[in-house]
Amino acid sequence: MEKQMNPKRAQLIALSNEAKEIRNDMAEAAETENEALFWASRTVNYMLLNHMYDTEGAEEFNTFKQWKEQGATIKKGSKAFLVWGQPIGKQRAQEAQQKGQEAPEEDEYRFFPICYLFSDKQVITAEELAQEKQQASKVEEPKVNFIQSVNLDIVI
Repeated sequence: MEKQMNPKRAQLIALSNEAKEIRNDMAEAAETENEALFWASRTVNYMLLNHMYDTEGAEEFNTFKQWKEQGATIKKGSKAFLVWGQPIGKQRAQEAQQKGQEAPEEDEYRFFPICYLFSDKQVITAEELAQEKQQASKVEEPKVNFIQSVNLDIVI
């Protein structure tokens, strides 16, 4: 029984193929040798983050866990950017060889895990959280002062 492919993986494979085409087109259209080398040396993840996704103004990308370690919170409704993680190796192929079986022929993305990244535009940093809390406490103070400033005689 063959395991079905994760839909996110299928989506990332399609985006990666498009990114490769863009990279090749940019390298072929380059006017100088340095420009051609620049485009030829770009990774698929570089192409995904800089040309496939709308990451305008984003300067830093981290995983959910990395942002949490920095004290940041992901904004509600934010969608992660899918990129390829570091390869985990060809463990299945090695296991098949050890068992005397033929290694399954898979595409080049089979051994790469999916990595979910969030940009600095999708998080609220620890400093921003502290500022929001200060502003929230300032907003509440006038309410208390207003209620205290109004002298109402309550007769029961």
